[in-house]
Amino acid sequence: MTDQDTEFTTDVAVEYCRHHGVVPADAEATARSLGGGVSNHVYEVTWDDDCVVVKRPLPNLAVEDDWPADVDRVHNEAAAIRTYESILAAADVDARVPGVVTETDDHVVAIECAPAGATMWKTELLDGRVDADVAAAVGAVLGAVHDATADDSEVRETFADKRPFDQLRVDPYHRATARRHPDVADAIRAEIDRVLDTSRTLVHGDYSPKNVLVDRADATVPWILDFEVAHWGDPAFDTAFMLNHLYIKSIYNHGQHAAYADAADRFWDAYDAAVGWDVERETVAELAVLMLARVDGKSPVEYVDREAVADALRRVAKRTLRGDAETLSAFAALAREEASAL
Repeated sequence: MTDQDTEFTTDVAVEYCRHHGVVPADAEATARSLGGGVSNHVYEVTWDDDCVVVKRPLPNLAVEDDWPADVDRVHNEAAAIRTYESILAAADVDARVPGVVTETDDHVVAIECAPAGATMWKTELLDGRVDADVAAAVGAVLGAVHDATADDSEVRETFADKRPFDQLRVDPYHRATARRHPDVADAIRAEIDRVLDTSRTLVHGDYSPKNVLVDRADATVPWILDFEVAHWGDPAFDTAFMLNHLYIKSIYNHGQHAAYADAADRFWDAYDAAVGWDVERETVAELAVLMLARVDGKSPVEYVDREAVADALRRVAKRTLRGDAETLSAFAALAREEASAL
């Protein structure tokens, strides 16, 4: 029903759902684009009172630089969704993931829709609405998953392939940034070696506010999305990835720096309480690389449009890479200093 050389339009997405029995034959269905960032076609297909989200990965991501990635990563995502579902069902945390409805050999998946009223946490944060309870919740979720999978040999075998992680994170973030910043390239390359050599637990790989939907219909329940970079690896990558987005926003929206910094602390404290290891130093090292990468890597954050903010982020990252911060409190102090200067 699909081919990676064929344009995957809204009509094709509806046809796919009909062909695979997701949409009833007699139902009138429509589709709309959900954006999908730079890596996928993503459509919401709706009919009657039901809907699914249909994803097909792009073989070359939609950025200015060349960024190829294998399309079979969508099956990696489906496997990770099922793993998260199983863990969260047994864990003492209130969180959800949209389940897999269908997965096909032509590298397309359809997953459940999150509740209609759920909002993207990234949107709230960029609007200056900083809910530290959400930060604590997603920290607890991440800690529960990391802790539950650390001794699971079946999960380790399922996600042993780090190819999606290398293609979608290490190469476009770490290696690209090292090439563009030769003054700290040795430190970045050392972090590349460390993160690729670490194999401890199931890593989400894209644990960020854009992949958290917040449902406040009853209690505050986070929905966790987008698992295509999932792999068996370094837990500090996930903690650094989330903290990076919170600290970038704390400098971008510097008038509310303290609120974002508090959210970062709440996230870290909840995570740290849920796991049986200490990865603070590793988190700080990775955080520095990721901050610089989101300014000068292949996928810079789209909202940092002021050079003064970009330069502030570069200074925090480079000072950390040069040894000025090895703890989260020291990193937070560097971020606070730059936010105050703005």
